[in-house]
Amino acid sequence: MSYVLYVTTIVFLVFQLLYTVIPLLFGRVKKLDESLPEKSVSVLVPAYNEELTIKNCIDAMNGLNYRNHEVIIVNDGSKDDTMSKLHELLVLESRHREPGGQLVYKPVKGFYQSARYPHIFVIDKHNGGKADSLNAGIDYAVSDIVITLDADSMLEARSLQYVSQYFHDPDVIALGGTVKIVQGAEKKNGVIVEKFTGKGIIKSQTINYIHGFYVRKLTQSVFNSIVVISGAFGAFYKDILVKVNGFRSTVGEDIDITLKIHEYMKANRLAKKLVYAPEAVCYTECPENMANFYKQRIRWQKAFIDCILLYWSKLSHRFSRGVSLFFAIDGFVLGTITAFVSLIYIVQLLISRQNLGHALILFAITVAVNALQMIIAFYLCKKFGSTYTMKDYIRMFLFSQAELLTYRNVVLYINIVGTLKYFDNDEGWGYVERKGVASIS
Repeated sequence: MSYVLYVTTIVFLVFQLLYTVIPLLFGRVKKLDESLPEKSVSVLVPAYNEELTIKNCIDAMNGLNYRNHEVIIVNDGSKDDTMSKLHELLVLESRHREPGGQLVYKPVKGFYQSARYPHIFVIDKHNGGKADSLNAGIDYAVSDIVITLDADSMLEARSLQYVSQYFHDPDVIALGGTVKIVQGAEKKNGVIVEKFTGKGIIKSQTINYIHGFYVRKLTQSVFNSIVVISGAFGAFYKDILVKVNGFRSTVGEDIDITLKIHEYMKANRLAKKLVYAPEAVCYTECPENMANFYKQRIRWQKAFIDCILLYWSKLSHRFSRGVSLFFAIDGFVLGTITAFVSLIYIVQLLISRQNLGHALILFAITVAVNALQMIIAFYLCKKFGSTYTMKDYIRMFLFSQAELLTYRNVVLYINIVGTLKYFDNDEGWGYVERKGVASIS
């Protein structure tokens, strides 16, 4: 067991070296070029029981500095008052738009346009799940570029401008933006001010989102090996989504569609890129209690295992080497297998009380790597325009070290439980309660 742990530690350090050096070398801020023409964009917002959050999403949409876009909200047979809320907020009028008929999804009951905001449309359909709703939105979209958002996602005012600018690169086929936690963020005099505040579980997610995007996503982007374009904010060419048959009905449609695009690129020898656009930002409401955090992360882990089982046998010949390494080694071995190995090692250590010195060395390495990674993450966070104060960054750093023994162990436990619970065969939305009280509008 000790040998396995040492080998995993070496592999871990190799990846952490990449996550340390690459962001520092390639973390350059892209300046907004106002002279570039706006690409045509359709923003898709699947909504299921989102009566509390949909207003925040709509308000943020109306604050965008962008003209050449439409917003399509897809009501997926909500059981609450989501559709009534949409009628109230948007003043909906029935319209006819012929769908492309290229993707499969549950029947549509109605297509509407807002009399108040003519660029906003609503599809009212029978319940089929998030992937099904996205496929309906893609089929009805009229733009070349499709953006997928969660219903609680709120786009920053310049986000679509940056998306458009990235797609002016002919090699870019899809991209993911930066997702930030909305709790603690508020708009003052037209500027979004971020504060490190709230419950410990919110602070933990704030820190992990900063690290996950500015360090991990940026590094994977450099190697054209992004494993998942977040469902909270992703952008794709519509024709590519159609060619890969849209989103698959699964617990993790975002990781699945990302891998399907990588697979399509390799099969058709397309020299294209999936990139991370750190300047394109959206805000999302994170779980505020352990029960909802647990449900969300269990769903994420089940989604990952689902894709591991589906794509594992194809990795060596149907994906690029970079995608295979980040997905299989960094994601599965270091993210899932190591959780089980660590648990067994800790139990063995407590029983035998041997090799305590080795355990302390491994822990010291983990602490040192974590400290260095977080310093880099906060540096890039500041570099890409976040408005946290220096006092907040100091507090975030100290909290990030303390959470190694708290929330990080909860995530370790969830990875183990989520892997085992995958076989429950529940592929629903995995609804997480949202309060809808946080907004950047």
